Amino acid sequence: MSGILQEIASWTLTTLLGGLVGYLISLIKHGVGRDRAMDHGMQVLLRARLIDIHVKYVEHDEPCPVNVKEEADEVYEAYHSLGGNGTGTHLHEEIMDAHIASHAPHQSFGHPSGWPTAIGSQEDI
Repeated sequence: MSGILQEIASWTLTTLLGGLVGYLISLIKHGVGRDRAMDHGMQVLLRARLIDIHVKYVEHDEPCPVNVKEEADEVYEAYHSLGGNGTGTHLHEEIMDAHIASHAPHQSFGHPSGWPTAIGSQEDI
C-alpha cells in the first residue's frame, strides 16, 4: 500500500513542478518581450527629440541655448544607453558644435524644455 501512495505522490510532485517551470518560463518570455518593446519605444522618442533639436539649431542655423545643449546631452545619454546607433551620435555631435546663444530665448512651446504641454493644445500653435 505504501508503494502505491509513494507512486501517486511522485506523479503529483512531477506534474506540479512541470507546471511551475512552464509558468515561470512563460513569465520570463513575456516580461522580456515587453521590456524590449518599451526600450525600443523610448529609443524612438529620444531619437525624435534629438532630430527636433537638430532641425531647429543645426539645420535652421539658430543659436542654441546652453540649456538646450544640456538637454541634448541628457537625451543622447539615455538614447545611447538603450543601444542607440550612430545616427544619434552624429546628431548629438552636430548639436554640440552648434553656435551657442548669448541668452536663452523665449521658447515657442508651453513647457520650458520646448516639449508641447499636451497634444493638440493651443500652446502648440
